[in-house]
Amino acid sequence: MRPVYVLVAVAAVAGYSSSGGTGSPKTSTSTSGGSVQTYLAAVNALCDGLQARVIEVTHGGSLDIPVADYLAQQPAHATLLSDFDQQVAKVPVPPAAKAQSGALATYVRFADQLDAKRLAAARQGAAAYAAEIGSEKGIAADPAIAGLSAAGFNDSCQAR
Repeated sequence: MRPVYVLVAVAAVAGYSSSGGTGSPKTSTSTSGGSVQTYLAAVNALCDGLQARVIEVTHGGSLDIPVADYLAQQPAHATLLSDFDQQVAKVPVPPAAKAQSGALATYVRFADQLDAKRLAAARQGAAAYAAEIGSEKGIAADPAIAGLSAAGFNDSCQAR
């Protein structure tokens, strides 16, 4: 399962910077900012859709559920994540949005590792699963989550 279950209210700080270059700063900034905004809008729309589907598949998105329920939801949830990844891979990443794309990739690696730990614990049984979920209390402070938000992604992207 993904941090959608631990949706954090990390303030979104737009971390856009225009690249220096040969064009006039006004043109460079508006072009770079526009392409970054276009990229973020496309990915954020996919995230919003994913979050709604994850909440539906997981019957509310809570991790505080019996391990059998978690395991039963896992195949459908994994399919949603795979489909999302394929859709995001089709979104063009303009050069000005490389930092944002990198923040998303960092978050996805973090989320994949977290999912693997949760699944491994769930397969060991209820006690291991409960211990893993309990160990995630400070997850909202992870730099991958903060970086996702700072890059301008919606909180819904934490559904990934």
